[in-house]
Amino acid sequence: MNWPDLRYLGIVGPSPCLLDHTVKDYHFYPQWAINLNSATQTLSVGRVCITYKKQDSAIMSHWLPVSSSADERSYNPCPGCSFNIPALSKKSAIKQRCNSEKCFFNVILSETVGYPTRNAKVFAAYLPITLSTSWSYATSLALVHLTKPSLPTSSALSPSFKDKTEDDVLPLSVQSLYTDGSFHVATDSSPPSMTSAWLALDNDGLILESSSLQLPLCLPSALRSEIYAVVLGLNALSYGSSISIYTDCSQLISLWKRFVDVPFSPKLFREHNHLLWLSIQQLVKDRNLIVDLIKVPAHGDDLYNIQVDSLAKDAHLSLQPTVSPLAFCHVLCLLTFNSLPIDMNIHHFLRSIADARALLSFCSMARFTALGPPSLFDWAGIHFCLSQIKGFASHKNGRPEFWIFCIKLLLDILPTLTTLQQRKPYLYSPDWLCPQCNSAPEDLNHLWTCPYILPELNPCLTHRSEVIKFRDSCLSSFLSLNPLDSTFQIKFFALDCWNYETPSPSCLWLTRGLLSVHLMTFLKQYFSLSVIYKTISPLLNDFQVELYGEIWLCQNVLFHAWEESQGISAASKLRGPPPKPPSTAISSQFHNSSLASVSQDSWISWISSSIIWGGS
Repeated sequence: MNWPDLRYLGIVGPSPCLLDHTVKDYHFYPQWAINLNSATQTLSVGRVCITYKKQDSAIMSHWLPVSSSADERSYNPCPGCSFNIPALSKKSAIKQRCNSEKCFFNVILSETVGYPTRNAKVFAAYLPITLSTSWSYATSLALVHLTKPSLPTSSALSPSFKDKTEDDVLPLSVQSLYTDGSFHVATDSSPPSMTSAWLALDNDGLILESSSLQLPLCLPSALRSEIYAVVLGLNALSYGSSISIYTDCSQLISLWKRFVDVPFSPKLFREHNHLLWLSIQQLVKDRNLIVDLIKVPAHGDDLYNIQVDSLAKDAHLSLQPTVSPLAFCHVLCLLTFNSLPIDMNIHHFLRSIADARALLSFCSMARFTALGPPSLFDWAGIHFCLSQIKGFASHKNGRPEFWIFCIKLLLDILPTLTTLQQRKPYLYSPDWLCPQCNSAPEDLNHLWTCPYILPELNPCLTHRSEVIKFRDSCLSSFLSLNPLDSTFQIKFFALDCWNYETPSPSCLWLTRGLLSVHLMTFLKQYFSLSVIYKTISPLLNDFQVELYGEIWLCQNVLFHAWEESQGISAASKLRGPPPKPPSTAISSQFHNSSLASVSQDSWISWISSSIIWGGS
């Protein structure tokens, strides 16, 4: 097998997940592991059942892949092969507890590492990363650890950056480093910017060297700029240096105590910026550094802190860096996506890729593209509003019917007469019109424009009043966040989505929960997207609650009464179509409708799962 480049596979770190050394010898404690036989250069996957640390050996069960695909690889116990040593399966502990496994063999502990996942039977869940599959991800970890390559820990550095840093090694007389980072958030006119700076001082307080740099935009944040400053400062130190680092970032010091001053733990991979922390660990270890972090007051009277802060801020005016973010990673191997290091919780990252792909497919559904191109709607905002329905899966949410109404309303699968005519044409004649007004087909849009008048029910007038209430609530909420002049109110009222008289298509889309781009484009001139989403989401929910109670439930009562008058009972709905199809042909316009039944649309289960699990 040809292994991919190990520098771009697997989790970075000083070592992969090792076997649990707390287990006593001769005790049964199965742990998933990978073994590399140095003699035959073959990799084996299985469970280390019993260890003999003094003899550097263990008994391991053998598991074989079910399929040859590295992207979808799962494993079953080996039924028996040339590896099997029959005497091992007769040991009492194995015989009693390993009923499903048949093949056991001896392995050398120093050639065996723990498999880095809790679910070792299913290796490839969601890993759509260039060259990286779950199998190569795990095996690269084993190979990096077991083959012990002679590459230096800075081998991941790009040549140009590596040469530059090696030429600028500070003398041993350096006693103090002042570090600082600066971060500018993105605006509508400019991208985010992240910089770092450091000052090197000798024992007499003389500045020997200083450096400032604009950093690559990879997961930019204020904390990341502070950590970068420490990495760059440490990288400039000579071997055996003893240094005090002064910083005004309290979070940096607390995280240093969690990740650097303690033994390595795989839990670090769950954290943001774990590559930078591992780089710090590796630099301290390889260069035999003694480092002490000292907190200085931010914006105080410390002249050196003021100076390094000024250096970091001035670096925003410099040119964007040409080096890759990979150049700053002092690690043996790392996981990348599109040539960028994944420096966050890897499980969350993979889930975000799966969610993004699913959302792209979701917004490309025919029921939405029939309204216009996907760019017509703000799908990030729509997804945010959907993700707030976290009570959908709970038995204690108090109103599960309303959440179902919201989903069916968005997907245009509410059981209106038009929908029922497509699902059960043998019960609902295609010629029937709205049971209330008998003037138009009862589709989704007709629910809000039906002119049927009762003393306390007029869907058209009710919808108009609720749109006005929704609009005014949005305006009040935005004005409370940022007092604006009357021009904002005039332009806000003039947006087409508030045209409830006809109503306009964008008003009907908003009723479904589809946020139009033109609404978001207008609001982005005054507020950030996160503020817009958090403001509109609860108000849209309240708007749909009123539609559910004031229009939909009332229409249901009248519709069921009309069904009884037509002889359509609950029993007839369950019986299915008659043996012979009805003589009346169904017109082609119903076959071409954008509506679809629940059973024909697998995306309904997707969006439900996303809501249930609180998709990001």
